[in-house]
Amino acid sequence: MATRFLSISTSDIARRHVFLVIVAALLAACGAAGKPHASIYAFESTDTLIPSRGISIPVTFVSPVATGDEAFPLVVMAHGHGGTRHESGGYKDVAARLAEIGIASIRMDFPGCGDSRESFIENNVSNMLADILASRDFAINQPGIDRNRVGLFGFSMGGRLVLLLGDRNKEFKAIATWAPAASNGSGSMISFLGGETEYTRFRQRAAEGGFVSFTTQWGQEQQLGLKWFEDLENSNPLDVTSRFEGSLLVLYGDQDTVVLPAVSEAVIAMAVNTRDVVRHVIAGAGHGLGIYSGEAGKAENAISETVRFLSDRL
Repeated sequence: MATRFLSISTSDIARRHVFLVIVAALLAACGAAGKPHASIYAFESTDTLIPSRGISIPVTFVSPVATGDEAFPLVVMAHGHGGTRHESGGYKDVAARLAEIGIASIRMDFPGCGDSRESFIENNVSNMLADILASRDFAINQPGIDRNRVGLFGFSMGGRLVLLLGDRNKEFKAIATWAPAASNGSGSMISFLGGETEYTRFRQRAAEGGFVSFTTQWGQEQQLGLKWFEDLENSNPLDVTSRFEGSLLVLYGDQDTVVLPAVSEAVIAMAVNTRDVVRHVIAGAGHGLGIYSGEAGKAENAISETVRFLSDRL
């Protein structure tokens, strides 16, 4: 299948120009995709617990309020390593913007994160993928959801996770990613743990004791289970990306030192069977894309582009 490729790069220049770009993006998101996105909807946001893996996991389900017999598309959102389903408000903003234009969403806290009742030791690819699919299943069975128009959205480790579902082409029509930690095997996370030597040391200690304590560069104390390492090493998101046939967004900051821009570019290079690929680079942005650093212009750039992409394709 031929790939149509669109590359976008933006800079934080004059405030007036940035404002006009933001307004244009919001207008495109609200009007480009036609029904049901042409209207501004009221919406409801519900925090609840749903079953997954024999336990209950915390989710937030956000749905537009129907004005007729509409059936709304759905986006399933996956947060990053050690993050939460709200991602410092960034995911909350994306969900609200989507709902206003007629797209429902669901997002979950992974093991050991946010409102999760589990230990971080249970945080691994297998469990997180199960939670994504359980959340999807819960949401598509809610009134007014179109189960044939479902997309995925993931940040960092969440980007890796949603790409790992990319070969389920009949289930997911579009995938949006922010700085996806998506090298095959453990590659993306080796530098996160301090390099090859440190990664090997941490993995050996996890093998000996079942888990290893790790402090992130942001001061988070985490207990990485042996399965966290095993699942990373046995998962190959780049290979799966090559089989995805829907639409793909890869958005990243050109100053990202956590998931290097080269990793995001490798994802783009492997998207050989997609309907279309959008590369969106935010100049001057690091891994948090302005959301965690309070840089409103960069954060708005990431949020509005993601909403526009999903609106146009769902």
